[in-house]
Amino acid sequence: MSSQKRPAGNSFGSLLAKSAKEAKRTAEDRPSSSANNSGNAANTNNPFLSRPTQPEEAIKLFLIQSRSMARRKGGTAAGPTNFEIEARLGTILSPYGQHDMRALSSGPKLVPIKGMNRVVHAFVCNVSGDSAATGGAATTNFEGGITRSNYLKWTNSGLSEVSPLSLAFSCRGPSANRNESESAALRSQLNEVETVETVFAYPDKTRVAFPHHSSTSSASMNNGQQNHLGRGHKERKEKVSTIDIALPAAPYDLRLTLATETPMKDDSVTTIQQLANGWNKKRIKRRRSYSRTDKSFAWRIDVTEVTSTDNIAGASQQNQRQSESVGYEIEMELSTQMTQKLMQTTDDGA
Repeated sequence: MSSQKRPAGNSFGSLLAKSAKEAKRTAEDRPSSSANNSGNAANTNNPFLSRPTQPEEAIKLFLIQSRSMARRKGGTAAGPTNFEIEARLGTILSPYGQHDMRALSSGPKLVPIKGMNRVVHAFVCNVSGDSAATGGAATTNFEGGITRSNYLKWTNSGLSEVSPLSLAFSCRGPSANRNESESAALRSQLNEVETVETVFAYPDKTRVAFPHHSSTSSASMNNGQQNHLGRGHKERKEKVSTIDIALPAAPYDLRLTLATETPMKDDSVTTIQQLANGWNKKRIKRRRSYSRTDKSFAWRIDVTEVTSTDNIAGASQQNQRQSESVGYEIEMELSTQMTQKLMQTTDDGA
């Protein structure tokens, strides 16, 4: 990609690095005996400390590997690609102990590297589900999503004032010369798009999505009034490659994914009344998407509130509603233009 683009890893800085900086200082201030015990013992007992990495290097390597895999599967410059590359915040869970235990405890780790204990902030835990990535140890699980409090703290300001979200895009502050407000400065630099859609997922990895018209309210959807849904479109989404990066000094870990998203030519689901039975999950996604107006940033950030409902066989509509859960997601997706450019370039600087 062009050298004028910001490094791929920088966009995570505002959301991930604040606690990491403080944690690094804390780790380096520990007594040496404690540091040695913490570093060596942890490295011996926890297999997920065996692959320390730099987040920026891990992201760069993943992009290069994704390009190679996509080309082998037919994603070339010959036409529009149906590959997507995305990054998602969540928690890497350990296969040992409690089912909800994080793979790496909070805080930076002192790990022996070339005979010296060094402070490390990131570790590769899992690559495409291959246990070989952790030296034959059991693989981790990735649980996507963040807490509601962090979701609101990081994203609730939108474009009204400076926030971790706008800082992730390296937005400038208001110009004193033009008597510019924070909101005006942000809106001149960022695009914000709000969308709502209902997605029905099937066990065979196909899904049908119905966009909501702007007049569709959250209350009407929760009450089952779905007359304002637009034309449905059917697609199949399959993961090609993933890498899970543990960030113990940050609030959340990171999953990078290369996936195919293939539209299916099926006009049988133009309305929700034509939806086939057999779906196993319904998700209502209320999303705000952000991107740089000057296109100087290769990634788009999506912040999404998701209401999920499992299709329980034989359950009444009331019980279905009682099984609803609400989650919060922050994802980044490489733009289509930059994904295509990645497929075309031949140098390692992509």
